[in-house]
This record gives sequence, structure tokens and C-alpha cells, in this order.
Amino acid sequence: MASAQAKKRWIVSVIVVVLVVGLIAGVVIAKNIAEPNSQTPTVPAPQSTDVDTTDASTDSKDESSQPDAPAAPTVDPATLSSVDITPLAIKVFYTKGVAGFDFTVKRTADQTEYVEFSTAALVGTKCTNDQGSFASIIKNPTQTALQATTQTVKVGNDTYGLSLAGKDCTPDAALLEQYQTAFTNGFNSLTAL
Repeated sequence: MASAQAKKRWIVSVIVVVLVVGLIAGVVIAKNIAEPNSQTPTVPAPQSTDVDTTDASTDSKDESSQPDAPAAPTVDPATLSSVDITPLAIKVFYTKGVAGFDFTVKRTADQTEYVEFSTAALVGTKCTNDQGSFASIIKNPTQTALQATTQTVKVGNDTYGLSLAGKDCTPDAALLEQYQTAFTNGFNSLTAL
């Protein structure tokens, strides 16, 4: 009888350990999904999770156009430039005059697609893996990602959320604000390609 109780205790102990390990793994996965910028590589990696990336550079002086849809009432469409984000089939607008920037299209582990905008001028040394990111536009954000957005806009059947980077990583908060203001001003003009 003592061996039967010892066996039951051992089985219960194994079950408890498996549950604890499962819980920890779930928390780690949830954190990775909630913070895709810090966990998603910018180049394809040979992993079981597919990561689509597209890099492109643009300069606000090179790409000037009128938005296809009316801009927010406080923004004059003539003051906006645009860049086509072909993998997401959208045209993103921003205020003319902002210096050049790069963008990378990424996908999180849960297949949420987003485009991340960055510039080398904003790269800091205070944050791990800081790449000078100043804004991201998330296609059909999850409820968790939606909490990190400052604005949303619906285009067709899709919702896009604008997420702005924190001011604590960059050495040039004024330049960060200039980029973020430019993209905030043009965000409501976002259109499908």
C-alpha cells in the first residue's frame, strides 16, 4: 500500500512539473507575440516559423503624391508624401519634409503582418537590438497589439493600427518626435494599392 501511495505522489509530482513548464512556455510565447519588434528578425532565418521581410529605402523628396482618399480634416493633402508598401498592398502617407527612412515588412509568430519604419539617425545605445525604429503600422492587430496603437483606420475589410516607438531608446528625442508627427499626420490617409 505504501508503494501505491508513493506511485500516486510521483505521478502527481510529474503532472505538477509538466503544468508549471507548460505555463512558463505559454507566458514566454505570449510575451513574444505581444512584443513582436524585439523578437522578430529583420532577415529571414532558417526556422520553422516563416518570417517575410522586405527592405526598402525612401526619401521624402523622391516620393510625393496626393492621397487617394481624403486626408483627415486638419491635414492638407498637398502637404503629404507617400510610400507604397507592396507586400501589405497599402499606400502610407506622411508629412513632406521628413528625412529619408527605411521600412521592413515583418510577420509575428501568430502571422500578424506589420511594417516597421526606421532610420539610422535614431539608433541609440540604451535599448537592446535598437534599430532606430520610430513607428509601425500593424495590419489587423490582435487585441494585445491594439493596446499598443495610438490610432486605427479601416481600409476595406482590414484595420490598420499605428504604433509609435518609445522615446527612451533614441539619443535624439526631437528628431523622433518629428518622424512620429509626420506619420501621425498622414496616417488617416492610408489607402489600399
